[in-house]
Amino acid sequence: MLWSPRLSLSNFHVKLTAKGLFRNLQLLPGCRKNTVVFHAVDKNRTREVPARPSSISSPVAAGHQQNQHLHPAESVPDVLNANIPVKPAVSEPGPDAASTTSSGPTSSGFKTRTGSRSSPKTGPRLQNASRPGVGAAEGTAGSKQNQNKEQLEKKNQAIVQLRKILVQGNRKVEALAVIIQQLFTEREETLKKKKELSLELGTLRDELVASSQKCERLQREKEETCSSLEESLKRLEVQHQEELVQLEDRLKSFYQTEWDKVHQVYQEEADRCRTLMEQQVEDLRVRQEAEKKNQEEIHSQKMESLKRDYETSLQELKRIRQTDLEDLQKTMKETEAALSEKISELSAEREDLSEKLRAEEERRQRILSDRNLKDSHTVYLQQELESLKVVLEMKNNQLHQKEKKLMEMDRLVETNVRLEECLKKVQQENEDYRARMDKHAALSKQLSTEQALLQQTLQKESKVNKRLSMENEELLWKLHNGDLMASPRRLSPTSPFGSPRNSASFPTAAPLSPR
Repeated sequence: MLWSPRLSLSNFHVKLTAKGLFRNLQLLPGCRKNTVVFHAVDKNRTREVPARPSSISSPVAAGHQQNQHLHPAESVPDVLNANIPVKPAVSEPGPDAASTTSSGPTSSGFKTRTGSRSSPKTGPRLQNASRPGVGAAEGTAGSKQNQNKEQLEKKNQAIVQLRKILVQGNRKVEALAVIIQQLFTEREETLKKKKELSLELGTLRDELVASSQKCERLQREKEETCSSLEESLKRLEVQHQEELVQLEDRLKSFYQTEWDKVHQVYQEEADRCRTLMEQQVEDLRVRQEAEKKNQEEIHSQKMESLKRDYETSLQELKRIRQTDLEDLQKTMKETEAALSEKISELSAEREDLSEKLRAEEERRQRILSDRNLKDSHTVYLQQELESLKVVLEMKNNQLHQKEKKLMEMDRLVETNVRLEECLKKVQQENEDYRARMDKHAALSKQLSTEQALLQQTLQKESKVNKRLSMENEELLWKLHNGDLMASPRRLSPTSPFGSPRNSASFPTAAPLSPR
């Protein structure tokens, strides 16, 4: 019940981080596993790296600079003695190498640096000063010195790596201490919260016991009040029934007197309304007759004006049609006469030209038969013949044009005939429209008379309906009062009248009460 997801997730996260730190701490230089890995790496490096005497001074100087930034040099030999049980497998160096190894790591690095610088200078001096038999021994001593220098450089590199690993291990230990401290603080907080929650749980249990006791007490009180209320309700029901019987008796007597008064007032009001309605009906009848006469006069005036307009428009159309026909006939006669004259003239010219052509052909034949005539005369005759041909073509074209004009005139005549037929149709339609207008006028008169009759019948029916509605309301009211007289217990005090019209007509009778 006291589990909270936030605290559990934080604890889970802290446990995971602590496991990761312990795994990282296993890689510290104090562990056995790490030392073995270190020696294996060192052996591999000694096998792979070749001897380079020229670049000995640079990594040693770099290691010396790195050692100055890290912890002091006294702590490094202790770590080496504690964590590296295996001795380096190196042959015994000469007196120079022994002097370098006896001192600290800083002094050894310095001596190896100086030795490497001075060795190439002393070599030729010794060779020049010594005997020729000593050269081979000096060569072996130089190779041993180079091996010692390489081993010292490797030791320096190992020391630098160990210092780096120490720094990393110190940082990891500090982080682990911080995490452990955080875990202790969180544990104390959770213990405090647990105590507070246990106290709250105790108080809540006490409150629950008190509330259960209070609930039982309230339940008992509720049962007592329910029993008392049921008894009082029964008493009140009996009392209410008695009061209802008394009230029905009083209301019966009161409404009987009121009904007599209202019935008398209702009769007077009905007589007054009947006389008023008769007067209104007479006024409406007079108005309707006057309106009817007015409408008939307006309708007759409109019909007369429409007839006059129609007759004038018809006469105007006839006159325009007659003038158009006369003009068309005149133009047709004139064009026919002109065309007939032109046709006769052209036919005469054609005959003359044909005769001339024949004469010319005969002449030409004679000229052709006469071979003794001159060439100039024949050329002249040919020219004359060509000119005559041109004239004949022109005349033929004119004749064709005249024929086209005649065809157009025939078309105009046909259109004129069509227009006459259309005019006849329009006249027939006008006559039909005139007959329809007469029929409409007769129908309008008939409808006006029927409308007057319908209005009269409507007025009579409205009177009958009003009388029947009044009788119906009176009968309903009597029926309702008869039911009240027959069964007085079914009377409702809130609805004294059955007709809403009576209650609306007589507002003074409703608010009365016997009390």
